[in-house]
Amino acid sequence: MAKKSWLDSTRLEMIAAILIAIVSLTTALGAWRINAVGSNADDTNHTGLIEAVKKQSSANEDWRKVFEEASYGRDYSIYLAGVEVMESSGDSNQSAQAVNLRKYLLPNLQLLSAPLGTESKYLNPDGSFDLDKRLADLEADAPDLAKLNPQATFDLARIYFSQKRWESIGLLLLAFSLVWLTLAEIGRSRLKVFTILIGLGVYFLGCFWMVAVEVLFYLKRGGLI
Repeated sequence: MAKKSWLDSTRLEMIAAILIAIVSLTTALGAWRINAVGSNADDTNHTGLIEAVKKQSSANEDWRKVFEEASYGRDYSIYLAGVEVMESSGDSNQSAQAVNLRKYLLPNLQLLSAPLGTESKYLNPDGSFDLDKRLADLEADAPDLAKLNPQATFDLARIYFSQKRWESIGLLLLAFSLVWLTLAEIGRSRLKVFTILIGLGVYFLGCFWMVAVEVLFYLKRGGLI
């Protein structure tokens, strides 16, 4: 009985079938990885949006509070100047009114302006309020919000999106490899060998591409999966 050659059609079909199974599994794994990277990109982008909203909302509230304190501080200064004028006027009615203002109005205005209107560290040499310093102190009171960096999160999301696009090329190569190996099952013996070799070459190129992209973007993200 003659020994079957490697060019035997049946044996080549079996080899092609095994290779098709391997490539199909690899392609499925590649598709899963691309889907995972895309999911990471979407999640990271969503996180960036949340961080941006939180940071902007916090900044808006801090500025609102600063301007509110500055408004009460301004009113306090204006009424204080008026009270001092009334006290020095020599008019008994105005003096009595000044006493009431000092007792009831000024303390409340001063309290509402605190700490911007009550602490000397927020007062500039020209008598104006240092709003930027007050804002910086408010931001320092919320360290968790200060740590948020929406731009860095958006940059990370862009890296994930870029990785997904580059890995899609590798997935296409794996799909082309599958096409060539499928053609090997229907061709003649010598043609089978040719198509199998092409399919394997494209398969290894696709695998190399996927691994290279993974490593490069892993390093680009600084070790983040």
